[in-house]
Amino acid sequence: MNHKPEVAVLAAVPPQPGRRRPAFYNVAETAEITGLDESTLYRHLRQGKFPGIKIGGRYVVPHAVLERLIADVLATGRCVDIADWTDKWREEQEALAAEQARILGAVAAGGASW
Repeated sequence: MNHKPEVAVLAAVPPQPGRRRPAFYNVAETAEITGLDESTLYRHLRQGKFPGIKIGGRYVVPHAVLERLIADVLATGRCVDIADWTDKWREEQEALAAEQARILGAVAAGGASW
């Protein structure tokens, strides 16, 4: 299978004028970008080890997920286990949501304790 180094392109090259990057990639596109086999990616998506969206019977992966994954790998400078990364990302999102709810609750109660 001949895979292009699209992960590097995804992170390093801005979109061409007049062309927007898609907000979502289907499984075949994501598998090509990451160099994974589609069945491996499907397994990770079904098990919740790779962030994605299930619409009916189809999965899509947000472009932002791939960008964040690439940025985190580059920031740490080491191999990232996708299941651990997904768990950490999920925990961060839950903490953010809880903090936002706390702030909104304080504002609604008339206090500014945030």
